[in-house]
Amino acid sequence: MNPHINENLSDSPSTLFVTDAKGNILISNDFTAVTVGMPLEELLKCNVQDLVKKGYYNRSITMEAIEKKEKVSRTINTNKGFSILSTATPLLQSDGKVKLVVTTSNTYKANLSKEECPSKVVEDSGQSIDESDTKLVAESLAMKQIIKVCNQITSYESKVLIYGESGTGKEMIAKYIYRKSHHKNGPFLSINCAAIPINFFEHELFGYEKGAFPRATETKKGMIEEAEGGVLFLDEISEMPLEVQAKLLHVIENNHVRRIGGIRNLTVNCRIISATNRDLWEMVTKGLFREDLYYRINVIPIHVPPLRTRKLDLVGLISHFVAELNEKYNKNIYLSAEEFQKLLLHDWPGNARELKNYIERLVVTEHFPVELKEEEALSDSYALNHFIKNNMARFKSLGDFMSVVEAHYIKQVIHSCHDNTSEAARKLGIHRSAIYRKLKKTKG
Repeated sequence: MNPHINENLSDSPSTLFVTDAKGNILISNDFTAVTVGMPLEELLKCNVQDLVKKGYYNRSITMEAIEKKEKVSRTINTNKGFSILSTATPLLQSDGKVKLVVTTSNTYKANLSKEECPSKVVEDSGQSIDESDTKLVAESLAMKQIIKVCNQITSYESKVLIYGESGTGKEMIAKYIYRKSHHKNGPFLSINCAAIPINFFEHELFGYEKGAFPRATETKKGMIEEAEGGVLFLDEISEMPLEVQAKLLHVIENNHVRRIGGIRNLTVNCRIISATNRDLWEMVTKGLFREDLYYRINVIPIHVPPLRTRKLDLVGLISHFVAELNEKYNKNIYLSAEEFQKLLLHDWPGNARELKNYIERLVVTEHFPVELKEEEALSDSYALNHFIKNNMARFKSLGDFMSVVEAHYIKQVIHSCHDNTSEAARKLGIHRSAIYRKLKKTKG
């Protein structure tokens, strides 16, 4: 058995299938293809029943979920020696018929020697981590590249600056770096620089000595001191006042801190990871952020793309949040096919945070579907409603309609990529062959 793979199963990559009601594979990922020794392009042309017949899998829980119309969990053995605990969740239409099936797993064992182990498995190992209340999903190519970079830098002390819109998971990535580094036995302290009143910034960051000011009745350590031996995460560092930036720069350059009212320097040893949802260089040019500090914290920049460009990650997050919140609230709620499709089509300006909040409302209220708020609605909902109203007779089933909507969306993405199908496939998070197959289904 390969010790590298089984060292930490919670950090293992995940398998993924999204199929239609007949078992045709619509979406999958590289790691799933590795488990059966087949190129992803070929896998996307398959039906799960064919995989069983040809000996790639010993059974199909996807087809079992379709037949029973309920969630099924089983251990699946593959022809390449993988033993995978998988869960297949059917998504039902309003008439009770199965529309889609989402089959996922992030727990597996591989009965392989190191020489037999596909290089992709080792390379992708550690692409997902479970925390107490969230999960870092890395199904899309963009997120896999981010995790690859994180794995390369964990053993170094280089400063990291994480860019990304609000809610994209910047703190989760910082925690991933922390858990993989030698700082993992120390604390992980997070400061939201946008939430600290200006007058208290220095108190929180640097601490103070007893008697430093009238209300300083006892000595207080600052967050930099408290993070000794661990990681200090400075979220929204763009909101840090200029005068505090100067003092932080001094700490970074000299590895020591002096409390307010103190007379001696205290040596500090913590890794600093920063994050922002703003363009820091533009702030530097406007005199709103120190240029010298910018270069100090921006040694390794990591750009986290918004969720709307990572459809594969969206599938994984939806499945994870539904399961997590069902367990939290002791519910047994599942998404309908219509609701699942709506979530995939939405832009999610609030990213993963907005998605989780929305799914939590669904689980708590036990009402599917719940209308998105006006500001969360699909960007062209009026046109979509008009299209549905004027084409009711054209569609024989929900599947016909969804094929047209899917094809329309794919064409828009292709157009935005200047007709570059390969680039469009990367943006959609699917293989190019899947684009051709989906467009063949309809003339819409």
